Amino acid sequence: MKKIDIKVETLNHKSFTSYGTIIGPQDGEPSISNSMLDLWLGTDEIKLKNGISQICWLEVKSQHSFICDNLECHINSSEALIPMFGQSIIVVGLSEVESDSSSLPNIKSIKAFFIDGTNGVNFKPGVWHWIPHPLSQKAHFALVFKKGTPDEDLRIIDLNKELDLSIKLVLEK
Repeated sequence: MKKIDIKVETLNHKSFTSYGTIIGPQDGEPSISNSMLDLWLGTDEIKLKNGISQICWLEVKSQHSFICDNLECHINSSEALIPMFGQSIIVVGLSEVESDSSSLPNIKSIKAFFIDGTNGVNFKPGVWHWIPHPLSQKAHFALVFKKGTPDEDLRIIDLNKELDLSIKLVLEK
């Protein structure tokens, strides 16, 4: 039996490039950046028999107000949100009419969940959700959704205008 010694190396983009792609903080400028988040679209792809899924990197910035005034949904695709760093709260809701792109969220179905960093979620198509609210200065996530989702399958609503609603997240003690 042949035995070899292999020196353990530090994982970085350059040393790992022949083997795959690191899912983590990215070099370069984000695709979308604003006061709430930095998002790097298409940091890698998951190949499928039909279509392509993307892995994206999301850094959510602190939102100390814990107010949610917007929701988004994707009618034709799911979206996986995989925590990589930090703890957060996510807001979700169901449509008044399932699989109807013109349907608004059912207010009675809206909930908020604590994401402790040990589990991710995969939103079903048509589920309303919003950017996670971090409980620290930042929270990092890997996102997986069908390539083209932000341009082809994204509906964002202003809850104040559409439903005369604002959601305040309340942390239990």
